[in-house]
Amino acid sequence: MKTSKRIKSTVAAVSAIALILFTLSGLSNNVMAQDSDKVYSVVDQMPEIEGGLPALYEKIKYPKEAVKQGISGRVFLQVIVDENGQAQNPKVIRDIGGGCGDAAAEAITKVDFKPGVHEGEKVKVKYSLPVTFKIENR
Repeated sequence: MKTSKRIKSTVAAVSAIALILFTLSGLSNNVMAQDSDKVYSVVDQMPEIEGGLPALYEKIKYPKEAVKQGISGRVFLQVIVDENGQAQNPKVIRDIGGGCGDAAAEAITKVDFKPGVHEGEKVKVKYSLPVTFKIENR
């Protein structure tokens, strides 16, 4: 049990830093529209996971195969956060194997978001984030 808590706390801390850096690197993107239903990449207020990254990490089950193979690293996800704060269409942009990408994609659909806001209205936002998997050896 102690190892599991250490894994989650380490994963949360590393991911928080990575999320900040990843988000800041994308701030130069312009607003994008897809078809007639707009999906924004940058808005006045970006979506936020309710409860922060710890809420996401509570939903992630570290895959047994990844633990068995000693797989650690960062998975990058992309989702559309709708006007109701639900993550839709999770896509694994970069995977590390061992089932980590699937575990992260499954978990992101189980958390609620504060929806993105643009010009005073809740809108759909393309949202990308890193999810870090790390096994502590203790």
